[in-house]
Amino acid sequence: MEAKQAAPDRLSSLPAELQDEILIRLDLRDAVRTSALSRTWRDLWKSLSVISLSFPFGTHPSVVDSVLLRYIGPRVSLFRICVDDACADRIDDWLIALSRYRVESIDMCGTLRSLGNFNLYSSIFSLGDLVSLLLKNCRIPPLPVGFPGFPALQKLVLAYVIFPSNGFKQLEAIIRRSPLLHTLHMFDVFIPGEYPDSVIEAPNLRVLSIYSPYDYRWRFGELSCLEYANIHVFHCPQHEHDFGVFLARFAHVQKFGLFSPAVDVKMPYTLPFTFYNLKKLQLCVDFNEIHSILSMFTMLRSCHNLQNLKIEL
Repeated sequence: MEAKQAAPDRLSSLPAELQDEILIRLDLRDAVRTSALSRTWRDLWKSLSVISLSFPFGTHPSVVDSVLLRYIGPRVSLFRICVDDACADRIDDWLIALSRYRVESIDMCGTLRSLGNFNLYSSIFSLGDLVSLLLKNCRIPPLPVGFPGFPALQKLVLAYVIFPSNGFKQLEAIIRRSPLLHTLHMFDVFIPGEYPDSVIEAPNLRVLSIYSPYDYRWRFGELSCLEYANIHVFHCPQHEHDFGVFLARFAHVQKFGLFSPAVDVKMPYTLPFTFYNLKKLQLCVDFNEIHSILSMFTMLRSCHNLQNLKIEL
């Protein structure tokens, strides 16, 4: 009696390029689960042309170690992780490993119970292929000597991060050495020490958000490409210069949100420029404070093409 012939394995007979295209569209867990579909597919995820690594909160460090050790492909598109107490000491090793995979996007959020902010390491500055970098609740390390910059970086998000002493120069250098940067969000960035009159140069910036309890003498170079800006600075003792000079850098924007205590700044009666592209404006106004009301009218006199106005009390 003849043995039955095994049914053809259609999955294994797919072209290698098609197998790769299928797997790179799955998240890591689903890609690994395909190992059960076919013997040929058992180890395919390890050699994908690109892989996205997103680890949920509470992932044991050994899981991350295992994935980075077993993956032999050329590129990691995304590395996302919530850094807790268990894995805080492994960050440096993981960043060094990721530098070999030309990682394009880093998303790290600190969730430590012990110190609040986890320590980042200088190995973060060796990731020259980064396109997007999001850091939350961490301590930024000093720049290494000869820092080459992030030549491919397009989006930078810093939230509740702490720079080293006199770190404004460092922030300035990071932004200046990211020539393709078009989106910058800074939320409650703490910069101890002196705040020199540094100028942040980001000529290709299109989107800018700053939420800060203090004015760190935010000064910008030409922002001719800027389309959207949202500036929330709650205490401005540093603006002894004309606030109009600061606002002039945002003359090209189409959407603008501004909250700044008018009592702390010198706002001229009339601005020497107009927001000629501005279509949507959001202001925070204290109608119990005459300086705040006058500042509102100063802004409105320069918005000739405004279509949408929102005022928060």
